[in-house]
Amino acid sequence: MAEIFGILNITTDSFSDGGKYLNPDDAISKGIELLQEGADWLDVSGQSSNIDAKLVTEEEEWNRVEPVIRYFVPKGIRISLDSFRPNVQKKAIEAGVRCLNDITGFTYEGDREFLKSYAKKYPELKFIIMHSHNRNIAKVKSNISPEKVIKKIQMFFRDRRNELCSLGIEESAIGYDPGMGFFLSEDPMVSFRVLQDIEILKLEFPQLMVSVSRKSFLGNVLGNLPIDEREFATLACELHLLKSKIPYIRTHNVLKLRQAEKIWNLCQEHE
Repeated sequence: MAEIFGILNITTDSFSDGGKYLNPDDAISKGIELLQEGADWLDVSGQSSNIDAKLVTEEEEWNRVEPVIRYFVPKGIRISLDSFRPNVQKKAIEAGVRCLNDITGFTYEGDREFLKSYAKKYPELKFIIMHSHNRNIAKVKSNISPEKVIKKIQMFFRDRRNELCSLGIEESAIGYDPGMGFFLSEDPMVSFRVLQDIEILKLEFPQLMVSVSRKSFLGNVLGNLPIDEREFATLACELHLLKSKIPYIRTHNVLKLRQAEKIWNLCQEHE
């Protein structure tokens, strides 16, 4: 059974739900809803990473996520922080966050030496390395082709794994997100090639996290389908991930995925 990371964006400009949960009470209510629907983790973000996102200050990013972290951590809820800034990551770990989901793969400028002491102090910490063609907030222009994408992701994962392990982080604590949509390319077939060849990545990097939820590449191949009409396309991809036994799936609609997972498992019982 996959562990599901329920997406909780506390931003003004996330592509799917920007502006909905800026009020701490609204964010907490959404978090409770995601947990009731079956989320294993809340993946909390105070900085959007889509192609139109604007960088907020580190202080603002922390102020957005802190109330949610402070509310859920004492209740034993597992929180993942979607952030690439070391100063925000430090504060989150100290507040009880036990997974760092970094869209830059821990390449963002700043002090990363803190990871060494924090990994030793908190051995349960997880570190998600995400691949992106520009190592930052998603951009439109990319030179990655469908034929080259798997090798590029493999090379990036190996490089980042080596650095994290050199800091004393156990390999078993490292997860890997291939990035999808504009993190790879504006060409939707690049993302579909990753899904088609997901077993190749999983063979070398079994701790895969994949998020296809409502992403652009789904809408693009269906006639520029609006974001709020991409739920069925999302679920089709997520069923493919379940079939491939991907251990971590990050999604907006936890309920639909849990329902689909239950039906999928019942259909496979005697196989």
